Amino acid sequence: MAKELKQIRQSIDKIDKKLVDLLNDRAKLAQNIKIEKEKLGDESIFKPEREAQILRKLNLLNRGPLSEKHLYIVFREIMSACLSLETQLKVGCLGPEMSYSNLALIRYFGSSVKSSFASSIKEIFNEVEANNYHYGVVPIENSSQGSIKETLDNLISSKLSICGEVNLKVQHCLLSKVKILKSIKTIYAHDQSFLQCNQWLERNLPSARRISATSNSAAVKKINKMKNSAAIASEYSSLFYQIPIFKKNINDYKDNTTRFIVIGKNNIASSGNDKTSILASIPNKSGSLSKLLKPLAEKKITMTKIESIPTKINNWEYMFVIDIKGHKDDKRVTNVLTQMSKDSVFFKVLGSYPIND
Repeated sequence: MAKELKQIRQSIDKIDKKLVDLLNDRAKLAQNIKIEKEKLGDESIFKPEREAQILRKLNLLNRGPLSEKHLYIVFREIMSACLSLETQLKVGCLGPEMSYSNLALIRYFGSSVKSSFASSIKEIFNEVEANNYHYGVVPIENSSQGSIKETLDNLISSKLSICGEVNLKVQHCLLSKVKILKSIKTIYAHDQSFLQCNQWLERNLPSARRISATSNSAAVKKINKMKNSAAIASEYSSLFYQIPIFKKNINDYKDNTTRFIVIGKNNIASSGNDKTSILASIPNKSGSLSKLLKPLAEKKITMTKIESIPTKINNWEYMFVIDIKGHKDDKRVTNVLTQMSKDSVFFKVLGSYPIND
């Protein structure tokens, strides 16, 4: 039995050696790509559409026992490391470290990019526009609480485009150094987290004072030296900041998921499976919405989301956030967007980007 175990381990060692050699071969090719780009005058740094295509092909090749999730994590880090040999990509998100925004950033870009931390969504938009960040990662909607107003407001006023998306399952934990739940007098968290955990908090800590923080990881840092306090955050924050988890999964809905978007200055080419996001304001009269959406039905283009938000111009006037399948450069989609624009008072394409499979 010991002999068989030794043989298996020796086989693993041989495979590991081959993997190291192959990974370095891949890294050298990534460096060659940088050289060829410079010859062509191509200043593009990061190609979300190319990476999406690679990951889809790998999934088709996968025969297990590694799951699709395992394969994604491994190759996300491989691609991130190889990209770092071409350039040091700087990406901004809400901080400090181990915020949900930071976790979404790592999920999308891998851990070899340079993460920079901002205190507000507006700051992230400003830093990308000023070329201090190559990209930014911001939350745009939650499965239980809907769209993030600050992100939508900035998308309306900014010239930046949506370059990608990532869905992150959010499992809130109550972090605290107290031993008895009733000892908690103050809870710190992001406003969205309070909303997502409201029922649990009402049942278990109805008298505790709720204090807003810029992010959940900021809330954890806040309570580090405070007595009778707690924070709502992730397991990763507990490990990183060394604050014990008092209670896991306190969010009111089991499948609590937040969708994050990647914002940048570049238009993303078609990956073959894309989504386009638009903003549209229509005349405040009967039949306007039906007229706006009619071209989608006629061209059989799938709408995956529609949400109304106040225009802030006149009472009871609304703007619509619409997601459709397809890339804005596809002829069929281009024609539909042109028609929708004609039927709108205000119309803006927020970006086309690979669908988060």
